[in-house]
Amino acid sequence: MLAELKCYGAWLQNASVAALWFTVLLRAPSAVRSRWQRNLWLAIATAAAAMTLNLPPVLNFLHQLTGSTEPADVSRNLIGVISAAAVLDFVTFTTGYPRLRVQLHGTTVLVVIVLLGLDATAPTHTGHTIPPMGGPFPSTAYWLLLISVQLAANVACVVVCWRYGQRSDNRPLRICLQLFSGGTACAGLFWLGYLVYLPTRAAWIVAPLPLLMGLHGVLRSAALATPAFLGLRRKARDVANVWQLWPLWRVLIAAVPHVALSDPRARIREVVRPRGSWKLLAYRKVIEIRDAILVLSGGTPPELLQAAEEHVASTGAPPSQVDAAVMACVLRVSRPGQLGAWVGNEQLAGWV
Repeated sequence: MLAELKCYGAWLQNASVAALWFTVLLRAPSAVRSRWQRNLWLAIATAAAAMTLNLPPVLNFLHQLTGSTEPADVSRNLIGVISAAAVLDFVTFTTGYPRLRVQLHGTTVLVVIVLLGLDATAPTHTGHTIPPMGGPFPSTAYWLLLISVQLAANVACVVVCWRYGQRSDNRPLRICLQLFSGGTACAGLFWLGYLVYLPTRAAWIVAPLPLLMGLHGVLRSAALATPAFLGLRRKARDVANVWQLWPLWRVLIAAVPHVALSDPRARIREVVRPRGSWKLLAYRKVIEIRDAILVLSGGTPPELLQAAEEHVASTGAPPSQVDAAVMACVLRVSRPGQLGAWVGNEQLAGWV
């Protein structure tokens, strides 16, 4: 059972690291332009770097290259501290406490110096680990400080992100905060497990920890990808609107060509190669449809409007659709060249 948990955890960690780096690269351009996204991006990028240095293939490669995992272990733990600081930096910026950032940066520098000092003054060691038996390397004080910093940062992040995520009116920010707090909670449980493992050395405690770290990476990558996903969904909705409006727009433009702001194009070309953004294109279609309706309805005889209302009433259309059905009848009959052919309800029935 423990072996299976470790196997699943290793797989999930690999997948989460790949997902983290993908979203980090994907969101890098927008992170440059947005302050809160930049802070979130930095927190996740540093977490991705620390998790990468913990992957067995990376550790094996560095061990073969340098003869020791010490450089990778030192780098991983220091980057982890910087990642924890970046998490708190994101939280303080999002919640509106910028003055805390100065103390945060100073504390981070102090922790890094102390960790380096504890590592340098410890007895000779070739890596940073807590073996099943014996003292941890480089020292118990080193691990207690590292775990305490991570736990403090994660607990603060979970509490603040979840609280402000529930209150925020900004939907992308709310989703980001909730996903980020979920991922941070998994990281907090990961370090809590190490805190319990340090005095007990129980194998069942460390077995599920890779799963927690992998889930942490998946949730944090989802938090970073949320704005891109919501933006993609908005674009898809705009494309669908353009596609659905095109038939009505094309018929009305053919009847009243002078309301079109540009020459009509094929439906598929209008979607694949839009002149401007899809949102702007959909807005223009609505405006041109409205202008065409105003032009066509301006010359509608009262008798035609009355006949359309009578015809729609006879069809038993739902009240919510009556106005639209009447307008459709009038516009269909009112197209140039058809007003003279109108004779009454019988003609309307043929057009609708």
